[in-house]
Amino acid sequence: MTDQHGENPSEPSGEGSPPPDGSATPPPAAPEPSGGSQSGLGATSALQGAHKFDLGIIAAGVIAFLAGFMPFYTASVSAAGISASTSGSAYHGFFGWFAVWVALAGAGVVAAALFGISLPLAVHQAAVGSFGLSLVCLILALFIFPGGDCNSVSGLGGLTCDTGHGFGYWLAVIAVLAGLGLSVMRMRESTTTTSPA
Repeated sequence: MTDQHGENPSEPSGEGSPPPDGSATPPPAAPEPSGGSQSGLGATSALQGAHKFDLGIIAAGVIAFLAGFMPFYTASVSAAGISASTSGSAYHGFFGWFAVWVALAGAGVVAAALFGISLPLAVHQAAVGSFGLSLVCLILALFIFPGGDCNSVSGLGGLTCDTGHGFGYWLAVIAVLAGLGLSVMRMRESTTTTSPA
C-alpha cells in the first residue's frame, strides 16, 4: 500500500500549507510597558539636561528644609556653677518652620517645571518670591525667639539665661541665600532669552 501525498510527516508539504515547525518565524516582540524604567529614564534625562542653576535651586530648597530638623533654636541656663542647655528644631517657632517650607515650595516649583509639569505662573519669579519670603522669615526668627527670651530672669539669684540659634538655623540661612541668588540669576537669564530682539 502506497502512502498518500501529505500523509508522511517528513514529506514536503504542498503550496498553501503552513511551514514545518523548524522553519516557523518567531512571533513579533511584545512592546515594553511604559512606566517603571521608562519614567526613571525620563527623570534621569530631565536632570541631565537641566540648567545647573535650576539644580542648585532645588538643592538649596531641600537643604533648607532638612536644616529645619536640625538644632535651630538654642537655650542655656546656668546658676551656682551648674549649667544646662537645650535645642529645638525649626518647628518650635512659626517663622522657623514657615521659612523652611516656603523654601522647599520654591524648589518644588522649579523641579515641577524641570519634569515638564506646566504651571500657571512664571517659574523663576515664583522661586525668587519663595526664597525671598523665606529669607524674611529667617530674619524675623533671628529676633523672635519661640516663647520669648529669658532676659527678664537673667541676673536673678545668680541665674544666667541665654537664647540663640543653632547650626540648623545658619545652614538654612546659607541655603536660602544661595537659592535666592540662583533664582534671581536664572530669572534674568530667562527674561533675556525670551525678550524680543
